[in-house]
Amino acid sequence: MLPVIIVGAGPTGLALALALAGHGVPSVVLDGSDGPPAARPARSLVLAPDVARWAELPGAHRESAAWTGWRTVRRGRTVDTDAFGPSDAPRHLPQHVLEATLRDAVARQELVRLARGHRLTDFEQRDGDVLAHSVLRPTDGRREENRQWRGGYLVGCDGARSTVRKLLGVPFPGRTAVERYAVAALRAELPRPDEAALYRGLTAGEVTVRPLSGERWRLDWPLPPDEGLVTPEALLARVESTLVDLGEGTPPPYRLLDTGVQVCHQRLARSWRVDRVFLAGDAAHLLGALGTQQVAEGLRDAENLAWRLAVATRLGPGDGLLDGYQRERRGAVGRRLRAVDQALPLVRGRGGLGGRLPGRGRGRLALLSDGHLGRGTLGGPPDYGDAARRGAGDVATTPRV
Repeated sequence: MLPVIIVGAGPTGLALALALAGHGVPSVVLDGSDGPPAARPARSLVLAPDVARWAELPGAHRESAAWTGWRTVRRGRTVDTDAFGPSDAPRHLPQHVLEATLRDAVARQELVRLARGHRLTDFEQRDGDVLAHSVLRPTDGRREENRQWRGGYLVGCDGARSTVRKLLGVPFPGRTAVERYAVAALRAELPRPDEAALYRGLTAGEVTVRPLSGERWRLDWPLPPDEGLVTPEALLARVESTLVDLGEGTPPPYRLLDTGVQVCHQRLARSWRVDRVFLAGDAAHLLGALGTQQVAEGLRDAENLAWRLAVATRLGPGDGLLDGYQRERRGAVGRRLRAVDQALPLVRGRGGLGGRLPGRGRGRLALLSDGHLGRGTLGGPPDYGDAARRGAGDVATTPRV
C-alpha cells in the first residue's frame, strides 16, 4: 500500500497522519519546520465538543481546561449564562501543547513516518501515484540532500504560505486583518476559575477572559480598526485596568506569562483538490474573527479527508468520494466565513450599521460567544447530511490492511 504524503507537521498534518493510521493507512509527513513551536500560552485554541477528543490524548489532557460555564456580563450585570457538563464542555489549551502531544503520538505510531527537516520543492502527479521532491535542511555543515517520495496521494497542510497550493496555482482570495486582538496570558486567582466570560463596558472596553489549566488565563481585547502599534506599556495598562475591574477595585496578584497581538484574516482557497493532491488546514482556509477557531476547522478537515483516503486507498476513489471532501469541508468553512462577514457589522457597529440593524440585545452578545463555545453558525459542528455520515461509518467496518 502506498503511503499518503502529508506536507506540513502542524496540528492538521499530524492529526491527519494519526487519523489515517487509525484506518490502517500509512503516511509520510514532510516536516520542513525548524522544530517544535515555542511555548506560547497566549497562542491558545478552543476545541468544541465534536473535536474535543484530540484534547484527550496523553499529554494534552492535563494541560487543557474543560470549562464548566460561560458568563456574559454587560456593565457589571450578568445578562447570560451557560453551564457545561463533561460531554459538552469546550476544551481550552495552548497550541504548542496540542502540537507536542500530536508529535508524541506520531512517534509511537508505526504507520507514520515523520521526515524531519524535509522541505517540499516540487511534486509530479502520475497515473496511480504522486512523486514528491524534497530537500533535507543541511546540518553540521553538510550539503542539502535531495529526496523523492512516492505516495498514493499528497495533502498540503503546510500553512498559509503553502508551497503545495502555490505549485498547484490555486488562488487564495480573501481579506487581511479583519479583526485584531491584544492578547495576554497570565497566572492569577480570578473569580470562577473554571468559567469563561465575556465582559463589556469595562474601563478597557470589551474583554474575553478564558481559563487555561493551572490558574492561567487568556485575556483578549478587540482593537479598534484605527489603532496602530500596540506598545507593551499600552497592553500592560489594559491588563491592570481589567484586573482592577474584575477584582471590584482590588486587583489580584498576577504574573504575566505571555503577550501578543492576534491578527485575524479571512481567506478560502478556490479549490481544495486537484486530482491526487489536496489542501487542508491553513493551506486551505484562514479564519479567527469573533472567536472562530482555525485549528478546530483544520482538525475537521483531517477527520473528513482521512476516511475518504482510506476508502480510496483500499477500494479505489469511486464516484464523488474524494470530491466530497471539497464539497463538504470547503462548503462548511465558506459558510463560517460568510457568517463572520454578516455578524461583524452588527457586533462591532462598523460603518454605522450597529445602530441600524435589529437584534442588538442578547442575540448580538451571543454572536460574540458562539465561536468560543462551538455553537451556532460561528462555531457549531458542520452538518454534512446523511450520505456523509453513512460514508464515515462504512470505513469503520472495512477490514484494515
